[in-house]
Amino acid sequence: MTAFKLPSKSAVYKQIRDVGISRATLNRVLPAWWDDALLQSNSGFLQFAKVLDQRLGLSVSVNDGNVSFLPAAYTVQFKKRAHIDIQQLSDATFLCQAVANTLITVLEYNHCTPDLIRLQQSLDSLGELTLANVLPIFWACHIPVIHVSRFPTNIARPAGMVMRSNEHYAIVLGHKHKSPSTQLFVLLHELGHIMCDHLTQDGSLTDSVLPELGESLEVETDPQEDEADAYALRLLRKETDIVSMVKRLGRLSRPAELAIQAKRSSQASGVSAGHFALTYGRETRDWILTQQALRFLEKGNAIATLQFSCAEAMQQLDVRSEDSEYLMSMQSG
Repeated sequence: MTAFKLPSKSAVYKQIRDVGISRATLNRVLPAWWDDALLQSNSGFLQFAKVLDQRLGLSVSVNDGNVSFLPAAYTVQFKKRAHIDIQQLSDATFLCQAVANTLITVLEYNHCTPDLIRLQQSLDSLGELTLANVLPIFWACHIPVIHVSRFPTNIARPAGMVMRSNEHYAIVLGHKHKSPSTQLFVLLHELGHIMCDHLTQDGSLTDSVLPELGESLEVETDPQEDEADAYALRLLRKETDIVSMVKRLGRLSRPAELAIQAKRSSQASGVSAGHFALTYGRETRDWILTQQALRFLEKGNAIATLQFSCAEAMQQLDVRSEDSEYLMSMQSG
């Protein structure tokens, strides 16, 4: 690199903030060993620049001895409600991109290429789709899935994000939902964005909320969201008209009733009881009863399942200790 004059720490962080990355987010992108004192040496500054390039695509430019940071040439799409602060969602997206880029770097190092055709065929051939039985398929087809818990406070935690880089993809889930059926729907929705070609170039698409899960009282029309929902629902429902089955139930008064009906319908149709309950919630907007019914129906913690699947898959790959530690740290609260 051309000789340059080291900028002050305050100048460095101001430039990064001007790109749109808050200090709180940056602190979660940098490795655990990072110390700001390293910015005072050329080698330390270059280490800093390398991490930002690898995890955020943020490159360093030296012009006449002056240093500046250039944002990645990513397309960034937000699917958000009007009341959500775009800066808060931008912070979350930068953080998810750092995690996704780390995963993609691991896949590239291991010469793994995504196989979307095999993934589609495998999902179509499954009987009942569950979070536990689809996650190994995603990883086997080199579409990594990770749940991120370590967000800064006071930012809009996204439902999910899908990242594309160098013909690779990674899916990041962000909400704290412990329901496996809920997280499965988000995962398949994010896959829908990939399969429906909503990312035509390197970049990310972040879903702040999903009305299908009762996260919004008002449904805004968005063709890409409708397509991603339709893709997820087709996989989950196969050829079964779950909506008609739900409508025949009418309004239920007790969560145990919904849980019993969901189990019966699952046995008859092969569609998971959890998804049946979520469909009831969507059709009736009675999300309180739906969530209570899911507690009767579902065993296990979706976040723990996601963490276990990621850890198991990473054990089969050659991963730098720094990347492994970073990915593990981002999954803990």
